Amino acid sequence: MQAALKVFANHGFNGATINLIAKEAGIAKGLMYTYYESKEQLLDELLSFGMQKAASFLYEDSTGKLESKKEFAASLRKMVQLFLQEADFWRLYTMLALQPNISEKFHKEAMAFLQQYLEVYMAYFKKKKSVNPMAEAMLFGSVLDGLMFDLMVAPDEYPIEDVIEMIIKKFA
Repeated sequence: MQAALKVFANHGFNGATINLIAKEAGIAKGLMYTYYESKEQLLDELLSFGMQKAASFLYEDSTGKLESKKEFAASLRKMVQLFLQEADFWRLYTMLALQPNISEKFHKEAMAFLQQYLEVYMAYFKKKKSVNPMAEAMLFGSVLDGLMFDLMVAPDEYPIEDVIEMIIKKFA
């Protein structure tokens, strides 16, 4: 799975081949077919695993129910850390999300994942007496999307701590 993630993230779905994945994994191409019928099946399983892992983040500690500025800040930092630790997965996720011909399964899982996050932050902004909790949660999500994209493009030049503090000041 790690080898497939690396190959898909670096070559995209169309550029990735079972041969490249097997080579990256250090196994024979034929052995790949013992575990996966096709690269499509491998991609589906990889995406399902990644989305479940990301969604489980919501239910660790108090992330799923934010009550204070401190919890909001901790959640944001944890999210950024998850992104940095799983950069290949999020690069792949972004590439697939931007492709018009993505699988229905991926689309459904991505939408369910985004809905979970949206609900957590809508509830937080509602507690803060936001005039429009949904719009504020979506704006926060857009800021996070931009942050994550910038971290993919230029991670070493990005003033991550300064930006995180600004996001906390703006939204928490």
